[in-house]
Amino acid sequence: MQKKKFKDYLQEYLMVLVLIILLIVFFVLCQIVTNRNFLSISNIMNILGQNSYLVITGIGITFIMLGGAMDLSAGYLLSTVGVAMAIIDGGDSGGGNTFFLLTLVAGIVLAVILSGFNGLMFSWLAVFPFVITLATQYIFNGATYLIAGGQQHTYKNLSPWFSHLGGDSISWLGGLKTGVIVMIIMVVLGSIILNKTHFGRNVYALGSNPDAVALSGVSVGKMRIAVFALAGFFFGVAQIVNIGRMANSASQSMGIGAEFTVMAGAMLGGVKMGGGGGKMSNMVVGVLIIAVLNQGMNFLNINPYWQKVALGVVLLAAVILDTLQTRAAINAAKKVSGKPPKEAAAA
Repeated sequence: MQKKKFKDYLQEYLMVLVLIILLIVFFVLCQIVTNRNFLSISNIMNILGQNSYLVITGIGITFIMLGGAMDLSAGYLLSTVGVAMAIIDGGDSGGGNTFFLLTLVAGIVLAVILSGFNGLMFSWLAVFPFVITLATQYIFNGATYLIAGGQQHTYKNLSPWFSHLGGDSISWLGGLKTGVIVMIIMVVLGSIILNKTHFGRNVYALGSNPDAVALSGVSVGKMRIAVFALAGFFFGVAQIVNIGRMANSASQSMGIGAEFTVMAGAMLGGVKMGGGGGKMSNMVVGVLIIAVLNQGMNFLNINPYWQKVALGVVLLAAVILDTLQTRAAINAAKKVSGKPPKEAAAA
């Protein structure tokens, strides 16, 4: 077995190093500029708690990306599921404990169905799902307002169980939010599915070489539907945590935009757009980099519009990094076999 060289370790853990450097830089800057401790336990717990639902959403997005697709509708799907759960729970009446289990199951099932519909359209039309999920983005957004009565509304006083699952602090763990515990469980579950199951191996194969998947006897169409449906499960769990994080309230705007943050984080971490490589841990590190960047700029009282600029720069950097890695992989494969990776795999 060939030993890894230093540059291999550096490439593999580069984003972890970036995350550590960002934490140190913001620690120093915040001490100098605002005299605030960026690395305090409370702030670290706050970063994890505020972004737990994004990481869970990112698990679903990672499956979709590794399967060779993308999803622009995920944030609007979260919004639809959130409002639906609020209505099932009892709206503003605090219907709460009696219907919470029904709310939980219904929300996750709805997310699976809506995301599975994206996969069905992708499988049927056999086109890259950019336009498909752009269309369902509009559908989900319109449906959310229709089921909410056609106007912007915030549903409050929902079941306290939402907070128990997403927003409560655990004092003996330094104020760790329950949503972070759910996040860790979901990341472990997603990693097991991806790395320890036949389905997970097929997800990687689907993204890198769908023709090889078909030749192995696995239905590419059914796999695409299954990948999106599985992502829907994680989207549903993410919105449950998000409602708990927001003090048992839900609105039409909750979740919108999450898809761009998690896709940027996933690509930044090393998950390849269009499939072919990446791990669940890559996405987690990438999302945390963006989270630390946002929180650091908040601590430094930087204009929110500059924060948007910074997020755009990060997304562009992620795309550039993904492109450079793809080119490097193609060049490496050509040196070995004389063919690009997909052609070499199919040979």
